[in-house]
Amino acid sequence: MKMKRKLVLLTFITLMGNVVMSQDVQSTRANSRDNNPARRYMRPSVTIIYVNRGGTLADRMQVLFEKFPVPAKYNDHNVATRTLRIDDLKGTVNERQLNDILTNKVSREVVAKWFNRNEKGEFNMDLIADRGMYNATDADVIKAKASERKMALLQDAGENLLDRSYILVYDIKKIMTAEEFDRMKGIPAEEEGYYAWYDCYLFKLDWNDSVATVFYNNLWNDASSFDPARVEAFNKTSFPIVFVDRVTNAFGYVSATQYKDHSRNILGSLTDEQLFAKLFSKIVDESDTQLAQRNEDFKVKIPIFSTQPIQAKIGLKEGVSVDKRFFVYEFEIDSKGEKKAVRKGVVRATNKITDNRGIATGQTEPSKFYQVAGRKLYQGMLMQENPDWGFGLTFGYGSSSGVVGEGLSVMLELNTSLYVGKISTSYPTGIKIYGMANLATSNFVLDVNQNPDDPSNPKFSIYSYSVGISKDLNFFRNFVLIPFVGYGIETYTNTATGMDKDKYESTYFEAGARLGVNLRYNIQLLATYSLNPILSTGYEKNNDVKSLDTGGMDLFKDQRKSGQLTIGLRYQF
Repeated sequence: MKMKRKLVLLTFITLMGNVVMSQDVQSTRANSRDNNPARRYMRPSVTIIYVNRGGTLADRMQVLFEKFPVPAKYNDHNVATRTLRIDDLKGTVNERQLNDILTNKVSREVVAKWFNRNEKGEFNMDLIADRGMYNATDADVIKAKASERKMALLQDAGENLLDRSYILVYDIKKIMTAEEFDRMKGIPAEEEGYYAWYDCYLFKLDWNDSVATVFYNNLWNDASSFDPARVEAFNKTSFPIVFVDRVTNAFGYVSATQYKDHSRNILGSLTDEQLFAKLFSKIVDESDTQLAQRNEDFKVKIPIFSTQPIQAKIGLKEGVSVDKRFFVYEFEIDSKGEKKAVRKGVVRATNKITDNRGIATGQTEPSKFYQVAGRKLYQGMLMQENPDWGFGLTFGYGSSSGVVGEGLSVMLELNTSLYVGKISTSYPTGIKIYGMANLATSNFVLDVNQNPDDPSNPKFSIYSYSVGISKDLNFFRNFVLIPFVGYGIETYTNTATGMDKDKYESTYFEAGARLGVNLRYNIQLLATYSLNPILSTGYEKNNDVKSLDTGGMDLFKDQRKSGQLTIGLRYQF
């Protein structure tokens, strides 16, 4: 009875609309690339296909792709076709070639899976109903319970999910061993592992009213009204597929390498199989981040549930992980009377993430978030996923009575929480590793009792390098306190004219804190204060490295009678 009502409705749409019927159903252009926070988020369904260009490494990659589970934030919509051979594409991989083969071969498999088609050719709505229920949020459940049709409303809503059916095609254009890569660069082959270059193409099933009408009126088959002619018609029908986007290597290439000398691998060594699997994982993770940055349907959206603390009813089902970034929008009416989304703040996920991988009940526990930028946030504002890479780059200038940090400095940070947090939801937020380099002025004298303007005294240029770990503490919206500890090496080279190029070196421990204030959500003015006690010293003359005596140590210590102060700009991306 329910299906008959649906057929009557769709027949009416057919008569009222301008429907073009053919064996190749006509398409409309996809618009999921539009930046539109108002577009309702519905859980995307993803079909993953790999292009095999031939060769041993390509075959190894195919095995991994065929075993790869679709990421948790998407519905798994893999079909029988998992791999395309380069010969299938006439030796060329581009949008047009892929679109043609997906339309003529894969689109039918995608639709068949949506409607649970069996070997006989019969369809049913079971999968659509299940996904409609799984897609539902607590708000949807509460609304459905208040209606006359109750949970059946959510099951029928599953049909809207066909408009979020995507196909990802991975074209790994080249895979090289680390030895091959090093030879290409003309450098000593000290590494083992792999490098890869890829394109990831995003296509969409263009399911619309016209396509749905043709399907239900001309191709639908079920046990109650089976028609062999419709089975044959479906087998000859292709459905519209449209190109949406293409992403490629974000950083030039993807690599998974380690030193051949395993004693140099600080975090341990991997087997060849583990390195290859790591390469595969990095390709998938990098492309997924770019797709979520660029495509509206891949951005999770949800209203703020409460603000003290900030909470929202999303979790592991939507792929939320530690420190994942979300923009917060408020909808305002502009001078033309049109509604527009205005960004009011930026939040990140804490490690209090709810496991909501199940059918919503209306009583799901919310996940917790913390604010890193913007104004005061209110309940009901819209959170939209906007992932970042977890890198920070700071340029600064330091001056003090000390050495380390004096002059120009540059620091690179990596937010480990963003990556480790995908594996462990208990990992703390804001844990970063950093590397810093400093270049001090060239008129420095090592002995504080010497006159730097006296030409008879040696002058030194000073370079220092340090690595360490830090923790971002976002204590008030646009302010962050960052305690840190690290280890550094500094080198003093005599630059005085006519003198030997003697070198002095020291190692030091650094500890301190940085205070940042937002100029923009991803740009901060940063002040750093640190103490840098010496751990060891050394001296080099004519390539003869020696340890400094106690007097030499005292020369270094004289430079650290006070801490180091640096002011800089931090850019996070």
